[in-house]
Amino acid sequence: MWNRSEKQAARTAPAFGVGVQVYVREPEVPSGEDWVGEPTGVIIAPGSPTLRSVNLPAGDGTLWMVAFSEPQHRRDGRGPYDRVSIPQGLLVAADPIDG
Repeated sequence: MWNRSEKQAARTAPAFGVGVQVYVREPEVPSGEDWVGEPTGVIIAPGSPTLRSVNLPAGDGTLWMVAFSEPQHRRDGRGPYDRVSIPQGLLVAADPIDG
């Protein structure tokens, strides 16, 4: 059963979807597939479908197409990339700008 604070947190937590500004966090285990730094961008579409995303509910396996604010390189030197599909588990939604 949810208590009041859990319900409030669920309502105020940033959701992922098209138009959400994000940054890519570093994975727990480093690899050449990592991005240099923590690049920022905007979700522009759902990512490329995979067997996991078709057959399982949304979660960390969900992919999002992110357009970077400037071209990015992988830690192993590949790139530059303007946009790429990234697992939701590596994305952090940026705080909304109060205006």
